[in-house]
Amino acid sequence: MCEKLAKTAPAYAFVISSPLPRANETAQRIAGRLDAIEAGLLPDLGGQAAQLFGEMRTLADWDRLMARDETARKFADEQLPVWSRVAARVGEKDRVLAVSHGGIVDLPVIVIMKRLGMAIDAPSFGYCEGARITYSKGAPTALEILRA
Repeated sequence: MCEKLAKTAPAYAFVISSPLPRANETAQRIAGRLDAIEAGLLPDLGGQAAQLFGEMRTLADWDRLMARDETARKFADEQLPVWSRVAARVGEKDRVLAVSHGGIVDLPVIVIMKRLGMAIDAPSFGYCEGARITYSKGAPTALEILRA
């Protein structure tokens, strides 16, 4: 899957990943390099997320989780400044590839989707899936779901 993405990937001004070796490898396979590791992108919640929160098949499942679980809501809110700091490291027209995992992506994407008035009606993100987020003056202004 990463090789397919690498063939169609745009030029990235900055490539960053969470500290997990799997994220480092994914970033390198897609972009051909890794410029930085960001601890704020946090390690994989994977099986732990399923144990803590249950199975999350759709973004709506994650949204319902945030409505009832303050820890999930707080986590999503804490990720947004990390994403803004990453976006601020490049020019407004530049692209960043940021690689993280599971609910680490789903939760803050849902918060941004709600702020942008988007419907929360897609499956949860899978391997090499995520979102393209456009920032202007440090705030998200557009979001596109990316599927493998």
